[in-house]
Amino acid sequence: MVKLVRFYTLVISTLVLLSGHALAQSIADSVVKVFTTVNPMDFYRPWQSQGVGNASGSGSIIHGDLILTNAHVVSDHTFIQVKKDGDPKKYTAKLKAISHECDLALLTVEDKDFFVGVTPISLGDLPVLQDSVVVLGYPQGGDKLSITEGVVSRIEVTSYSESGRKLLTVQIDAAINPGNSGGPVIKDGKLAGVAMQVFQSGQNIGYMIPTPVIQHFFDDIDDGAYDGFPLLGIEFTNTENKTLREYFKITDDTGGVIVSSILPYSPAKDILKEGDVVLEISDVAIGEDGTFPFRKNERLMLAHLVTDKQVGDPLKMRIKREGKYQTVTIPLTAFQPLIPNPKSFQKPPYYIYGGLVFTVLSVDLLESWGKRWWEKVPKDFSHYIIGSGRLNKDAKKEIIVLLHVLSDDINVGYHRDGNSVITEVNGKPFRSFEEFVKLTHENKDRKYTIFETLDQSKIIISNEKIDDINQSIIERNNIPYPFSEDVAGWLGVQR
Repeated sequence: MVKLVRFYTLVISTLVLLSGHALAQSIADSVVKVFTTVNPMDFYRPWQSQGVGNASGSGSIIHGDLILTNAHVVSDHTFIQVKKDGDPKKYTAKLKAISHECDLALLTVEDKDFFVGVTPISLGDLPVLQDSVVVLGYPQGGDKLSITEGVVSRIEVTSYSESGRKLLTVQIDAAINPGNSGGPVIKDGKLAGVAMQVFQSGQNIGYMIPTPVIQHFFDDIDDGAYDGFPLLGIEFTNTENKTLREYFKITDDTGGVIVSSILPYSPAKDILKEGDVVLEISDVAIGEDGTFPFRKNERLMLAHLVTDKQVGDPLKMRIKREGKYQTVTIPLTAFQPLIPNPKSFQKPPYYIYGGLVFTVLSVDLLESWGKRWWEKVPKDFSHYIIGSGRLNKDAKKEIIVLLHVLSDDINVGYHRDGNSVITEVNGKPFRSFEEFVKLTHENKDRKYTIFETLDQSKIIISNEKIDDINQSIIERNNIPYPFSEDVAGWLGVQR
């Protein structure tokens, strides 16, 4: 009897897989290969690009004659082509919309012949654990469409490798290889997600962008503009410790997390206070571990209750402040972190003065240090990533760094100050790169310009013939301009 049951189970499982495979075959014409010519900027040498290269990925044809793919498949593109399985012709595509935050992009093809005979893939629902899914795409190593099967093994909020943003993610035990990125993950003939990234140290562990995140992207760009995912700019402390809960007057049955810090430009500033206990968000109870009930036997991190909303939406919170309950409403914004996320700049800003190369500290710049960059970057830089600098007590909008010292008589002895954070110009603090540039530029009529670093070192530059010296330095180093286009706009000058 046991053998008979096992036999029927095997037959049913096989039929399910065959059914999924057949459904995948029926929509194969809607899966495309994306060819991208790229020319990414070099954030470590911000006046130049890294050079032209080629990349490929996958995508799916959806409603409105659009192609859905990953943002990282078309990042830094100069030219995009798409091709269907079994069709020798490549068609030119254009970027319609992109979100590096959620790693999604939409492409259009002007030649409507491309869409003839194709049934667009419709958006499905968020799968549940142990659901069977099919991954389609064009992994490296061949030109034919690849179809693999897998099972949903985890649904959680985790960091997207393209942006570092923590958003809803689905983990599947199907192979997602380079080239698969951007391809559809299918369940019951509908789009369950977009293949995104792979867990490098795990075998057959892949991640997909689920439909709630995809729909959020669609809803966001419906007005023709991309606003992004809201961010509170708050740090929370869990309340699992009994004594901690007693101190903050949190009863055993209320759960909740404590507001430990509020960043200067947070939309919650002047609404929440440090020490507030957040009990509910949007009428959903928050557990002492910072999670909330999602579906049956599932919990997610509270961040999803924020990112699931659109910029401009109100966010209701029930809190406990000094032992008293109250309800507050926070207008959500696309809060910008102190260290800009990847792809925040189309071109890196820079300003060269006396051979000193200044720029903005960004994740794009930090990634110049390669894999596991957080272990390699200068300590002054990591101070703003994992140190107390991340709390931004000085209410800065950007962190300005001295990246290089281009050798000249004017800066002899200052090479050790490369990779330093600059805090003042002639004794004056600043909050942004624009303020820094204007302070420096406006002081050229003084005898000296004095830059102070985070460790309180002083870099003193003579302003005598500074314009001629700047020009000589950039010419000797084959640098086309002493500053980026945005800096030229701030200064009201031509490059």
